[in-house]
Amino acid sequence: METPTTDASKATSWWQTLPGIITAVTATLTALTGLIVAVNQTGWFGPRTPPAVTTSSAPPPSAPPGPIASAPSAQAPPRSTSPLPSPGSTAAVGLPALRDYRLGDVTFTVRQAEVAPRTSEKDTLQVRLRLSNHQRTDANFWDSSFRLIVDGVPVAPVGGLNEVVPGQAAKDGDVLFVIPHGTTGATLTITHANDSTEIPLQLNAPH
Repeated sequence: METPTTDASKATSWWQTLPGIITAVTATLTALTGLIVAVNQTGWFGPRTPPAVTTSSAPPPSAPPGPIASAPSAQAPPRSTSPLPSPGSTAAVGLPALRDYRLGDVTFTVRQAEVAPRTSEKDTLQVRLRLSNHQRTDANFWDSSFRLIVDGVPVAPVGGLNEVVPGQAAKDGDVLFVIPHGTTGATLTITHANDSTEIPLQLNAPH
């Protein structure tokens, strides 16, 4: 004898079978999606996507260095054809054994002498002397008392010596002459009041 089926039992049976249906449909969709992805990778639906190309971050090679253009240098001035004397070079002068010369009431003492280059063609002769004044009045100690005889020609001093030596006193001074380069001998003349003397000098060219 069949049991009559009611609406309540039908509803219960439907809710019991619904989770199974959902599970089956979900599994079917998952399998179908995996199949589509696999077929798409084989290129069935279109060209395969090329793999991404990894670019290097290294900088491009630089061009080989070329010749470096140097800045134009200033043109050097032409050199003088005449050799200039080196600064500071001097040569000692040979002096006679007698150094003291008494003229009237004063005595001139030759202390030292040297030759130094002045130009490429001229030298400077410097003679240091001491005037000792034995009188009570003043005595002039100046260029006017001196001359240098070079090759028979008297040469006047150029240093501008002009001193006054008091009585019973002494003072040193320099007498300067300009002479031709290469002069080897000269004579220094000293004149005071009515007296005079000559002093031979042995000159050497400066180094």
